[in-house]
Amino acid sequence: MPTRWKKVGIVGGLGPLACAYFYARLVELTPADSDSGHPEVMLLSSPDVPSRLAHLSEGGPSPVPALQRVARRLERAGSEVIAVPSVTTQAFLDEIAAAVAVPVIDMLTAVIEQLRTAGVHRPALAVTDGTRRAGRLHQALTAAGLTPVYPDRHDQARIQQCVTLVKAGRSRTARVRFRSLASAPWVSAGDAFVIGCTDLSPLLPDLPPGGHDVGDLYARAILAQAATP
Repeated sequence: MPTRWKKVGIVGGLGPLACAYFYARLVELTPADSDSGHPEVMLLSSPDVPSRLAHLSEGGPSPVPALQRVARRLERAGSEVIAVPSVTTQAFLDEIAAAVAVPVIDMLTAVIEQLRTAGVHRPALAVTDGTRRAGRLHQALTAAGLTPVYPDRHDQARIQQCVTLVKAGRSRTARVRFRSLASAPWVSAGDAFVIGCTDLSPLLPDLPPGGHDVGDLYARAILAQAATP
């Protein structure tokens, strides 16, 4: 147990359910035996942030100015560590970090370190179209010696549809569709199923054996950064 927690700021709304679920997992993974043992957390869910997917996939409005505004507001509110719980949004992490003086924790580095520690070599990734197009996660994985496995075009479209359903408030429908993807043939080509999008995290809280969720991996990294001896 740390003697003091740094105050954690969460850039929310990426999407809203994903970040709410991330906060819940942050609470559940905190090594505390009472309410007072948890870190102070500020979650700012701003509906003004343009779609990261639309920008990366279709050249829509840049989300950077809005993301920077959210980060500055969290810093002004006292955040000492900032979390951005969205794999797709990591494409803009450098710009977000440049807007504040406090650490903005890199999700990709945290995820890869923990996958390597777990002995994963060929992660079967369920990620958004935007994450695949941006290529940052793929490049980071391959640079670390991991070989990512992706679904075919049909299953990739089904994954993206699940993300769209979640953002439209239809998570129950998305949950049913996503569960079948965890046992699809392309998954067996890897050595671990990895949920690589926090919008998908709430759809499969009970991971298959050996599975990993980037939201959980990131939550553990944030707690490690926030803990003080």
